[in-house]
Amino acid sequence: MATRFFEKIVHRLMRERARRRTLRPFDLAALEGIKRILLMTTTAIGDTLFSTPAIRAVKETYPDKEVHILGHVRNQFLLQENPYIDHLLLYHGKRKKIATLFRQLKEQRYDLVIILHSNDPEALPLAWATGAPFIIGPGTSRFAEFLTNRVYCTEGTRHAIEQRLDFVRVIGADTINKKMDLFLPPTWAGRAGQILGEKWSEDVHPLIGVHPTGSGSYKWWPHPYFKFLLQELHNRYQARFVLFSSGKEAGAARSISENLEEFVLLTEGKYNLLETAALMKKCRLFIANDSGPLHMALALGLPTLALIGADSPLRIGPYEAPNSATFYRKEEVCSHLHCLNQGCRDNRCLQAISPEEVLSVIESRYSNLFGEGNI
Repeated sequence: MATRFFEKIVHRLMRERARRRTLRPFDLAALEGIKRILLMTTTAIGDTLFSTPAIRAVKETYPDKEVHILGHVRNQFLLQENPYIDHLLLYHGKRKKIATLFRQLKEQRYDLVIILHSNDPEALPLAWATGAPFIIGPGTSRFAEFLTNRVYCTEGTRHAIEQRLDFVRVIGADTINKKMDLFLPPTWAGRAGQILGEKWSEDVHPLIGVHPTGSGSYKWWPHPYFKFLLQELHNRYQARFVLFSSGKEAGAARSISENLEEFVLLTEGKYNLLETAALMKKCRLFIANDSGPLHMALALGLPTLALIGADSPLRIGPYEAPNSATFYRKEEVCSHLHCLNQGCRDNRCLQAISPEEVLSVIESRYSNLFGEGNI
């Protein structure tokens, strides 16, 4: 209720300002006057990484223009080492430190703003706060009337990376490399080695990363399946594991690692995203549900197994990632189209993916990563 009231107030204020401000669509003739560009991507981990090819496309296409990013504070470690970003501003969440952010945005004097992925009702007011003459964003926004250029996605399964690129294609930017970017600082290997060294004194055994949870339990592959898979991988390859989870999800991770405690490192929300990425980089294989860590692993170029249920892998799965494999059974076992919510209590789409078939794919495609093992 409070959010709707806030939206109405914002909408009214923007309408009043719009009367004093001429909106004209961006066209390529305006490029010469564009010096500083702001790209907005203020949502989840995966959404932020989906935006990185678009960020790179702008900088590669226009290396003489400043590329600034407005990103969420919790995702800053995903962006701070990115060489295609000239300046990073931080969004702290709904109406948090918003006055300071409005001032920072206005001071930068942006010539162009592109909303890659941000939520209403904050996205458009933040873009407008810059005073930029051109604002490009999604035509589906409830504030779309205040955009100078509206971009629509007419294909429901168009990959999120392509959707982000569609926004920057309006200004003539593009890239042939659609891989997501995640850059680590030179110190990453030392920090990861330090964390692993606190658990194990030597690293001769293959290390496998696992993320068994995610933003909603309807996206989780059954924990007994994970438990069976880890036990089999340990028996066959003497593998050790890093189980990535937040502190809130630590109980689930512990239940999966039962009877394997000596061979499992539990992160339990102890490490920031940069340390998490550094630990991932040490893994020979990464296995995950549809989640932020899945997309981090893909951005790092790791061999990755994606276990996807509710959403379509055509839209959010591995994209131009030849060293990945995707498991998806929803269309075979469930006809419910709109299940991207926590109301689904029977995720049979994920239950239909057996641990035996996952193990079979690991043996056929990735066993060379582990040495000879005990097969």
